Amino acid sequence: MPRIRYELPGGLRPSRLTERRVFYARLMDYAAAERWFSAFPGERLFALILGRHSGVYPRRFRSLKNLSLLVEDARAVRDLRPYLLKYLPEGVYYDRNAYASVAEARRTRLDYAHAWRSGLFLGQELAFDLDPENLDCPVHGDIVAKMRRHQGLSFCDWEFEETRRQAAELHDRLAAEWSRLAVVYSGRGFHVHVLDADAYALTKAERTALARRYGRRFALDEWVTSGEMRLIRLPFSLHGMVSRVVVPVPRGRLDTFRYDDARTVPAFVRT
Repeated sequence: MPRIRYELPGGLRPSRLTERRVFYARLMDYAAAERWFSAFPGERLFALILGRHSGVYPRRFRSLKNLSLLVEDARAVRDLRPYLLKYLPEGVYYDRNAYASVAEARRTRLDYAHAWRSGLFLGQELAFDLDPENLDCPVHGDIVAKMRRHQGLSFCDWEFEETRRQAAELHDRLAAEWSRLAVVYSGRGFHVHVLDADAYALTKAERTALARRYGRRFALDEWVTSGEMRLIRLPFSLHGMVSRVVVPVPRGRLDTFRYDDARTVPAFVRT
């Protein structure tokens, strides 16, 4: 089956395997990614996706290219490095579930997707995922039209800027309810993370209600907010579909932030 070439703005493109190797060997800021977790409760799982959307992956892992590969024995971001250099993934994620002990969860074969009633489950980080393909674009249509053209993950400058505007508005609305917020440029869209302690304790029903309330106004992936989709992109990793670094964006810089911001463009694109 031929690789789908998505329509992307501003020279965004999938990264080559050689470029991913360079990034994870020399360019990724593992210390900054580690600091992202410094105030998080419990322990986390990490996961890799090799080539589901870009179609770029090591051919010896062809049978794994569409799967989410859990890395259960990485206790810290730096422990991911050998896995990243082996699999050269398209995307790197972490599980928003917080566990008292990942080793114990692994030993007892905990079903991570249904861990909410386990004694090892400490809560789940609340997050809102805004993606440009969920917008009704005046040029490219709605998500149904984009999927019909096999361009569901394509986006244009208008869609990017509208997603950024929505991320800023969503942040400001959430700030009326929560105090510890972080916005992350995901490579295509934006994630708004809520890190307040009481947000971790929300039930699935409460999360679903939040997803529905904000989903009426914003281009959200409601599965993320409701807690059904646990994985989210790891800040400071590479989004291999667009060759951009996933970075936190201070609220004061969000209104003018662009995907060609110097922090997002890896050296292998600039050279």
